[in-house]
This record gives sequence, C-alpha cells and structure tokens, in this order.
Amino acid sequence: MPEFTISGTAPARQFLLIPGFMCDASLWKFMLPGLEQLGQVHVADLNEGNSIESMAQRLLPALPDKAIIIGFSLGGYVARHLAWLAHQKNKTIGGLVLLNTSARASTEDEVMKNRQQIKLLEHYPYKGQTMTALRRALHPQRQDDAVMLAHLQAMSLALGKQVFLQQLSIARTDGHHELPEITCPALVVASRNDQMRSLSESEKLANGLPHSALHVIEDCGHMSPLEKAPELITMLGNWLRK
Repeated sequence: MPEFTISGTAPARQFLLIPGFMCDASLWKFMLPGLEQLGQVHVADLNEGNSIESMAQRLLPALPDKAIIIGFSLGGYVARHLAWLAHQKNKTIGGLVLLNTSARASTEDEVMKNRQQIKLLEHYPYKGQTMTALRRALHPQRQDDAVMLAHLQAMSLALGKQVFLQQLSIARTDGHHELPEITCPALVVASRNDQMRSLSESEKLANGLPHSALHVIEDCGHMSPLEKAPELITMLGNWLRK
C-alpha cells in the first residue's frame, strides 16, 4: 500500500493528486497553496507498476473516503481507472478531475517509438528527456522558457532511468467503455494549444462521463498545472461550489 505525501490541514475535503509521465510532486507546486485552501492534499506517485491497472490497484487501498481525484496526463488514465475501480468496490468518490488526458489506447506507432527508446537506453546513458520532447509539452510561446524547461528536466532527472523505462513500457488501453459507470461529478480540462492531447479526446471523455463539465484553457500547452495554475485553482473552486 503506498504512503501518500500529505499537505494541508483542512479535514473536510480530501484531494488525491496523480502526476503525469516523468512528473513528480513538484508538478503541483504552483497549485498547492490554492488546493490547501480547499482541503487536505494527498500526493501520489506513479513510480511502480507496468500498467494503468496495476498503478490504479496500488493506489486503491489508501484512497481517502469521498476523495476528489485529480489526474494529469498519464495520471489522468490512472485517476479515471481508479474511479472506476472504486465504483466496482462501492467506494464513494467525491469527484474526478482529468487534466490534459484521454481514454484512448496507445497507437501502434506510439508503442513502437517507446520500444525504440527503451532499446536505445540499453546502449546509451540516461540524460533525462530530450529538449525536443520538453519543448513540445509547452505552449509555443513558452518553448524557450529556460526556467520552465529546467523544471521539467529536473523532474525527469530526479525520477531517473528506471522510472523512465517503467513508464515508457506502459501501453495504454482504451477506457471509454468504463466512462458510463463513473457516476461521480467530473471536470475535464483541456488546453487549446496542447500538442500531446487533442481537444477532441477531451470532448470524448466529457461526453462519456455521465456528470461532467468540460473546460478549455486558452494560451496553454500540455503542462497546465505549471503553465496555468491560478486559472486551474479558480476553475476548481467554482466547480466545487456548484
């Protein structure tokens, strides 16, 4: 059973934050002050498990009652499946927030490219993600932001080669069939300038969830928790009040 990192003191509302591919707890650093005003924050990691299923199963036993699960990117896949698993176990979920994510399966091309990267790392040292990959995660006007790029690379280096290989090996399966059974309130967030997840994927997610709202952030790339933290907190607060 994982031990979540806990921040904040308000007992009434519980948040579980699940980061994305090669992201650690510092992904949430700009959102934490605002989240701590709304409730108690539990920060999970995805440093173990070779599938979405195994990652979600690992988090399930320690999931706080009536938690609001917030998942980003790869963490959104895990958050969505975790909410579905909780429903199967008659465990109450307070809400589900899916940031810059999808329910579609990995394509054959994506799986092949990941396998090629894994193969290369058998012969070359791990130096973190490439600058091309890091820039692609940001809004076009932020792709030369040295501070933001350094933050992304620092997370990648801190997690290291083993986690990179572990997360890279995960083939994401289609999860749209699970959506109708996730009956808790849901908020799906997309970024207008996300080069890694399309708006149509977010729309399909929102349409499949029975009680969902879709919000599109303008002037933002894939890394919404870092690029647009104040807007996300405002959006989350408004959604919770409803």
